[in-house]
Amino acid sequence: MLIDEYKALSSRNDFFIDSEQIKIIDSFQELYDRITGVKKVGNSILSNIGLNLFSNKNSNINKGIYLYGGVGRGKTFIMDMFYKELPLSKKKRIHFHRFMNDIHGKLNSKKNIQNPIDLIAKEISQEVSVLCFDEFIVNDIADAMILGELLKGLFANNVIIVFTSNTKPTNLYKEGLQREKFLYAINLIEENTKVVCLESDKDYRLLKFGNVNTYHYPCNEQTDISMQQYFSSISPDWFNWFTRKPVFEGATIPVNNRDIDVRFLSSNTVWFKFETICGDGRSQNDYIEISKIYENVFISNIPKLEEKYTDEARRFVYMIDEFYDRNVKVIISADSSIDKLCNIKKINKDFERTKSRLNEMQSSDYMKKEHKQ
Repeated sequence: MLIDEYKALSSRNDFFIDSEQIKIIDSFQELYDRITGVKKVGNSILSNIGLNLFSNKNSNINKGIYLYGGVGRGKTFIMDMFYKELPLSKKKRIHFHRFMNDIHGKLNSKKNIQNPIDLIAKEISQEVSVLCFDEFIVNDIADAMILGELLKGLFANNVIIVFTSNTKPTNLYKEGLQREKFLYAINLIEENTKVVCLESDKDYRLLKFGNVNTYHYPCNEQTDISMQQYFSSISPDWFNWFTRKPVFEGATIPVNNRDIDVRFLSSNTVWFKFETICGDGRSQNDYIEISKIYENVFISNIPKLEEKYTDEARRFVYMIDEFYDRNVKVIISADSSIDKLCNIKKINKDFERTKSRLNEMQSSDYMKKEHKQ
């Protein structure tokens, strides 16, 4: 039972039992039972026969869940618990933005094929029976135009989809161009999922952040230990909670078809060394991509930026601009304070904006802001 796994975590001092989350778990348990073929206890043989004969069971068998609610309420946690417990090999859990990047790549490779979206949906259905999307949101007109046909194909091929989102279906792509063409996708979501709202009034992100400083200097062993502890506290990868494995270290992430080395990685948080994220080969497009996927970004070992670091400093300016625009939470270790971080005449004027933003990004008001994709 999912509720048993949930309650077992209550022994942890960084876990909070929430009555609203428990209500949502009931919906996921019903989906779990339906997928695995578990019968409801207590129904008589006659009543089960009656349900099979007179309820439109087939219209419900592949119905997924659309879970929405405020930021930091535990939506991803619940979905990941369901995903981890589900005894299927044909399942996939993916951040929605990354999924759509994959779809655009597949479309580019099938330009000369008739009805490529139908083919892509069929290919996905052959590999996946249950598809879990984290942070479902539609801001891009290209995605909006694709989604109707894509979802139609996935549902037609009996793929069960679970969504987490900060907004209810009727508000998706609300101010978008040609939104009327997206309404079909909204109807498909409402017809093929159970729409449930997580109404908790607690933002657990803020409980994790607390009053901890997010800019650390100078760089030393104790600073690094503090940042590692902070990483673990604000980014408890739910998979790691359930598998009891540590956050993955020494991984790479794909960004714009290139792998970037990371120091630590979890589902919503990534840690880069300064020389990696602001070194040769990085571009503003990389920072846009990272800011869409990760809510929290750690950057360690920033040197005092002098003339020999001019190129790296420019990239740092571009990066902070992108992260600021999307409300990414940035945690930094550097060799000097914000005010003394840069001394490069060519970019000192631009860096004044960066210093101002770094200071603001430590404020409680900024921490409360919703991550934008």
